[in-house]
Amino acid sequence: MLIATILSQATNDTLTGRAFAALKSAFPSWDLVADAEPSVVEGALAAGGLQREKTKKVQGALRKLREDFGEVTLDGLAGKSVRECFDYLVSLPGVGPKTAACVIGFGLGKPAFPVDTHVHRLSKRLGLVPERFTAEKTQKYLEEITPQDIKMPLHVLMIKHGRETCSSRRPKCSICPLSDLCGGYESPEKNLS
Repeated sequence: MLIATILSQATNDTLTGRAFAALKSAFPSWDLVADAEPSVVEGALAAGGLQREKTKKVQGALRKLREDFGEVTLDGLAGKSVRECFDYLVSLPGVGPKTAACVIGFGLGKPAFPVDTHVHRLSKRLGLVPERFTAEKTQKYLEEITPQDIKMPLHVLMIKHGRETCSSRRPKCSICPLSDLCGGYESPEKNLS
């Protein structure tokens, strides 16, 4: 989960999947990825783009995990609080708040609220956060106000809605069930932000 999420940064799902599959095909273990020559890892990641930058992040994260836990694993986070997991994960190379929250929610099965571009856009359009909020500030705020048991389901629903209905450039406001709540609703009186 951690490596896949790092690879997903600034890349679409299709390219992420190709890069992850190529990496797993070229290296049967994470230890081999951590110890490989960077150029070899870059070759495996070329299918996803940004391979030089992502190789540094991936190898750095894998090496730090091995240094901290004696092996390449996140098992050392199992008994930790969400805050402890978050703080540890953002200390890894290439891991920011969104990546940490994805790993916590999807990989560790703990409540988290990752904020990607879709969730951020919807949060602003629906007035959940002020327009000036960054994605990081939006994530921190939504983490605080969202009940634990609905964090991940709400995150997934917001991404789906952002992809299928409330897209960035051409939102389908006429079929949106949230249009009456939305500050970005396309009408003669309102403009999309």
